[in-house]
Amino acid sequence: MAKPTKPFIIEIKTSRRTKARPAEQTKSIWGSFASELRQDSAEREEPSVAATADADCSEPSDISLAAAVECNEAEPLPPKSDFIDKWAAKRAEKPKTGAADIVATFLMRIERQKTLLAEFAADPAGFTSWRSAWFRQVAGGFGIGIGYDLIDAGGGLRYIVVDTLQDVCEFLDDLGHHAQTDLKFQRALSENRLIRASRRIGA
Repeated sequence: MAKPTKPFIIEIKTSRRTKARPAEQTKSIWGSFASELRQDSAEREEPSVAATADADCSEPSDISLAAAVECNEAEPLPPKSDFIDKWAAKRAEKPKTGAADIVATFLMRIERQKTLLAEFAADPAGFTSWRSAWFRQVAGGFGIGIGYDLIDAGGGLRYIVVDTLQDVCEFLDDLGHHAQTDLKFQRALSENRLIRASRRIGA
């Protein structure tokens, strides 16, 4: 008698299928708890974000209000000035450097010498600005040079000796008047300026 093979094979297959169940994944004890925490935090953040958005939309800041006012209401420009019509009548040529500037500079130097002379008269022993002064104490009075470079003021006059401080002051006054009236002296001042400039540039 033959063995019944087919029913036996089917029985083994069905028994294996029932025994071999899919392995269950191990779950962490924090899995469900973590998901609940994420859900709770999301619910808490949503109202605050919405409230912030509502506050931003409903209550604009002062800066945005100011910007809106500036954009909407631009300040009117001042009326156009008739600049050319107003000042064209006073148009003039710019004065060039010449004898007038040289004389003015020389007069300023004379005023500086008068200031130094007053300082010396107030305190002869404490006077220390001899390097800037045109005058010196000499035997019998005071010696005076015509400027720092011994400029010839005309007729070979470069240096004099006077008796008193009053004579020094009077000489400075007369020297200033001479610089304003004598064209030859003005020319000498101009030449002296060129010499001083050439010394400064090392020529």
